Amino acid sequence: MKRFFFSLALSLVTIVTYAAEIPVPQIQCGPWVVGVTENEMTIMWITTERSMGWVELAPDDGTSFYAEERPRYYEDYLGRHTVTKVHKVRVAGLKAGTTYRYRIYQQGIDDSGHNPVAGRITASNVYSAKPYAIKTMDKSAKECRFSMVNDIHGRDSMLVALTKNVKTDRPDFMVFNGDMVDFMGSQKDLEDKFLKRSSELFATDIPLVYVRGNHETRGPGFSEYLNLFPTNTGTACFTFRQGPLAVIVLDSGEDKPDSDLEYGGTAAYDAYREQLASWLKQAIQSDDIRTAPVKIALLHVPFEKGKGWYGSNELKRLFVPILNEAGVDLMLSGHTHNYGIREKGTCDGNEFPILVNDNDTRMDVVATEKEISVKVIDALGKELHNLKFEVK
Repeated sequence: MKRFFFSLALSLVTIVTYAAEIPVPQIQCGPWVVGVTENEMTIMWITTERSMGWVELAPDDGTSFYAEERPRYYEDYLGRHTVTKVHKVRVAGLKAGTTYRYRIYQQGIDDSGHNPVAGRITASNVYSAKPYAIKTMDKSAKECRFSMVNDIHGRDSMLVALTKNVKTDRPDFMVFNGDMVDFMGSQKDLEDKFLKRSSELFATDIPLVYVRGNHETRGPGFSEYLNLFPTNTGTACFTFRQGPLAVIVLDSGEDKPDSDLEYGGTAAYDAYREQLASWLKQAIQSDDIRTAPVKIALLHVPFEKGKGWYGSNELKRLFVPILNEAGVDLMLSGHTHNYGIREKGTCDGNEFPILVNDNDTRMDVVATEKEISVKVIDALGKELHNLKFEVK
């Protein structure tokens, strides 16, 4: 019997010692929130160590986060909580137009052996700081407000200048319309070039909508895109609704022919754009699109007047007829690094204007059932343009 208790005590000491050696995970980047609908959202963050992550959710009712036990949400895969550095927790069963506070947790796990061993737990601060908070979408809202920047190309000072007030302005969501980096060398490129800063400035509390640009297709890190910005379609294209507005998010791929030497034989965008066109034909039949009083398409590479670059020509050929059928009221783009407007009918029959944002300005958009208003703001906060677009 003594030998049994000695063996048990030794085992417990070994387990405690082993657990103490498991690296303690900390938040390396984030959180940021994507895929927000009336009923769901995905909360993303990156940790310094492989860990098991979860989210606790609380209503925004003025009570302490510690007032009661809060429900937990995990990312599961085939019956197990995932152990990873990139955490993406999908929270479902939410109410429309409702603000939820949340807290993220991570626990070090050593799953290299037959039996996983749990280590220490760390979490975001809700004791001496306000919890993060996100508001779900609401189709019954009278208007939709959002802001958009694009073509930042890793310029931290420009990102700060254009988005420093987003959290206090509280738009319904924030759009990154492509080319936030020059090159997708690795996941860390996205962290260092804009993700960490975005989380510091607004992305913990304002939903993020990412439109892939052509520079997000370049480099070995391009395959991490959907791991960091997951969608409900499993592709870079998706739709959602806020108030009277239906948003159609499109992917433009690259801007040159697949055979261009720049791509080293790796490009297959011709077939990819055909697939996107097939998806778009189906997507515009959804109730959210058909019944929306206002429709805006987001596409990084704009359609050009006449014969432009190859990628734009192909996007125009494939997408314009479908977007016309959908009754799109306005398209917002970037890519050119120059502000401009393509009027209706100037791009091979487009029945909607195309507004192209500069790489040094932010667009603030308000959509109601009757009109879309767009203010173009520079890095100093000066209003450069104030535009009105009628709704069909």
